Amino acid sequence: MMHGKIDLNLFFVLKAVYEEESITAAAKALHLTQPAVSHAMSRLRDKFDDELFVRHSRRMVPTPLCQSIIQPIKEALAHLESTLSDPIDFDISRYKREIRLGLRDILESTFLPALIPELLQNAANITVTSRRVTRPELETALTNKELDIVIDALVPTGPDIRSTLVCDEHFVLICAKEHPILKDKMLANYVSASHVLVTLKDSRLDTVDLALAKQNATRQFALQCEHYFAAASVVSKSDLLLTVPSRYAQQITSSLPVAVTTLPFDIPLMPIHMYWHKQADEDLVNKWMREKLLALANELL
Repeated sequence: MMHGKIDLNLFFVLKAVYEEESITAAAKALHLTQPAVSHAMSRLRDKFDDELFVRHSRRMVPTPLCQSIIQPIKEALAHLESTLSDPIDFDISRYKREIRLGLRDILESTFLPALIPELLQNAANITVTSRRVTRPELETALTNKELDIVIDALVPTGPDIRSTLVCDEHFVLICAKEHPILKDKMLANYVSASHVLVTLKDSRLDTVDLALAKQNATRQFALQCEHYFAAASVVSKSDLLLTVPSRYAQQITSSLPVAVTTLPFDIPLMPIHMYWHKQADEDLVNKWMREKLLALANELL
């Protein structure tokens, strides 16, 4: 049982070790020495009469007691920080953090060219790592703190994952500028052509194909790859067709000699959502980045 007075700074150390899963990483995040963090954790163990963390491989894994107290502690610390950093006066330049984003290549090419220059100018200590994540991996990546924020299509998630709508996307057709389908955009011509499919890890479930199935139609693929720019480059030099979100098509036309046109069938709008773990709700840096990305989405999407 905890007793006596306790230094509130110790709780910041506990939170950092929990989030970083490492004494060394927590020390780096807090700008403290490793011995200082180890000493703080020793004091907390004495106060709580519990190990709080046990080493598993290279990770510091929280004990059941630590798991039971960490959320109230994080909420209390967030309230304390909010009293010192009113959102209106929040200064991102005072924070040092790596933000790990889950973005597909379309969204990387949309957000990063606008986001990174602003960070370099106004928040030089905020660095960004972006990687692709499959939709089945999304919730696990956020829960395990492998990613801080993900932007992707609407997917079912558990109660620990928060989300908000970013935009609704619709699809268009990209093809070579002299492609015959531009003169006769019938569904039969679309289906009879060969296509490029952009997908991850052999996943063939696609919004476009679900819409085609409702028309009792299917398409054939000559190429399956993971990057839209590579796919569009192939399309620009062949008779293959590529169906893409419209906003990316606008970007592609400035880089490649392709034509963009409407589709000969209806595809439902695809909701694009932003996801984060509930533990990051009141994380001031995570919250700032979410608001920044939503603001950019309103400008760019």
